[in-house]
Amino acid sequence: MRRKDFLALTGATVAGAVAGAPPVVDLDECAQWIAWEIWRGDGRELPESLIPAALRPATAQLVQRRQLVRTPAGVVRFPHPGLLDFHLACRVFDGIATGTSGQLETAQTSHATDLVIREFVEQDPASEATLSRWMSGGATEILRVNAAGILAKVDAPETADRVIAALRTDEAMRTLYLTAVASRVLGLSWALAIQLAQGSSVVGPEAALKLAEELRNPRDAAARWCSAVLLHAANATSREAVKAAVTDALRTERAAENLRTMAALLAGADPITTTAERSR
Repeated sequence: MRRKDFLALTGATVAGAVAGAPPVVDLDECAQWIAWEIWRGDGRELPESLIPAALRPATAQLVQRRQLVRTPAGVVRFPHPGLLDFHLACRVFDGIATGTSGQLETAQTSHATDLVIREFVEQDPASEATLSRWMSGGATEILRVNAAGILAKVDAPETADRVIAALRTDEAMRTLYLTAVASRVLGLSWALAIQLAQGSSVVGPEAALKLAEELRNPRDAAARWCSAVLLHAANATSREAVKAAVTDALRTERAAENLRTMAALLAGADPITTTAERSR
């Protein structure tokens, strides 16, 4: 490009900015905003009519780059759930890193989103400390369970022990975590899962096998504990498949609280009260 053409182009760009042209929106920020709005809505897609005018050029670029899909019905969605989890996790982690809890008080985050956030938290001790404070002293059970859900996926046995200890003593948080595990593992609606978490529903043989398999889940120490609690509540711990899963878990478990929990299951004892008694 000739120098005079370059000067003409840059001059026009400056003039446009001075004249009040819309600012350039970062594509990542736009994707994170859309992910947040989808999560706050039905969790699948967002009508384009709800996207602010300032974000629509960036939205169009995300569609062109195949980061978003635009349907003939006038909605946008991420082409893979992993993209939604990633962009949502980035936005939520920004709040954690700055000590802002509002985003984690909006709704309960998913297992998949927590796994992404965990990747960032493991590299930032200050964020882990913030989550620990929220888990033990957060003003709402949603904040406490979200903090616990992220910390439970950190690859550190001592962190897992703190999470399980908190679940044992915080009934409101425990109910939410039990509900999330039951919904994810058993494929239940939230309404049915919360009935199971509160003990007003029963677990059949097939569901018991799924919960037993969750005892081996290496990515979530609290989910392993919650599965043990649900199995005990369902009087399913005497089944051979469940006992085999507990025995396998004892070989690989690294968290002391879960080791005590597995031993309680084999003894037919309540993982909540027995573990608490042994910890004193």
